[in-house]
Parts: sequence; structure tokens; C-alpha cells
Amino acid sequence: MFDTPIAPRLDSRKLCDAEQLISGFIEVAELPGLRSYLQSEKGKVEITLQFQRDDHRRPIVTGSVAVKGVEIICQRCLQVAEQDVSSDLNVAVVLDESQAEKLPAELDAWIVEDGQLNLRELLDQELILSLPIVPYHADCEVETQYGDADGEQQEKENPFGVLAQLLQKD
Repeated sequence: MFDTPIAPRLDSRKLCDAEQLISGFIEVAELPGLRSYLQSEKGKVEITLQFQRDDHRRPIVTGSVAVKGVEIICQRCLQVAEQDVSSDLNVAVVLDESQAEKLPAELDAWIVEDGQLNLRELLDQELILSLPIVPYHADCEVETQYGDADGEQQEKENPFGVLAQLLQKD
């Protein structure tokens, strides 16, 4: 299903008029914004997009994008962690800011000047927004050294021990 590469630019008006469903993939290496957050360019972004018009005849793109096993730095141990990243799209294709301002809150706006949708740019931005704020391994253990060389913590005298002794005298 996801074995077909997708063209970089699509005519959103024609696709929405024909109510086309597109499935395929693009390489992570083709998304420079997402790539800047990752440790490697490996992976394929799986894409399923439905182009249609809503009740107000606005061109709408809905669907999902997902990439499995992208390599990102764990913020706990600073080692490479593999993460799955996915996003659901609900985008209205508009020609300018004034059209974008009139959209309902449940729709995101994607501004195209010539009707040609730059799919890589759209998916790049959507996947960046879907990255975890603080990526980490689910089972990450940070090695630290507190206390003496054996890793045992030395006991310190309790500064309130004297108060405890005063309370016990009564």
C-alpha cells in the first residue's frame, strides 16, 4: 500500500474536485526540517491523504502520516532513541491569509499561492509538530555518581536531631 512514491507538488483543486485518495511514501531524507531534529535520515514516511471539498466548497485534505523508528537523542541519557512519529491531518487549502482567518477552529490552514500544494513542506511541518517535546527511552536509566566511590550514599548527621532529643526528655 505504501510502496508508491508521492510527487512533490500536487494540484489540490483537481484532487479535491475528484475526491482522490492518495497513499504512498516519501523518504525522511526529503524533509529538511524534520531531518534537522533527527540523528539519521533513515526511514520512510507513510502517507494516506483524502482530498475533498467540504459543505462550503473549501478544498480539504484529511488523512494521516507516520514514520517508524526515527533516531532522535534521548534527553535523559543522551544516546540515540528510536521513536515512532505520526500525525493526523485536517487541513484546508487556502489562497491567502484572509481566507485562513475565516476557517473554523477545527481546520488548519495551508496557504498556497498557485493552487499547487507543496506536499513535502506540509508534511515536514506536521511531523515536526508531532515530535515529542522531550524525547527519551521508555526504559532509560541514567547512571549517576552520588556519595562515595562504591555508589553508597554516606549518612549525614540530622541537624534536627538535637530537637528530637529535647522532645524525648519530657
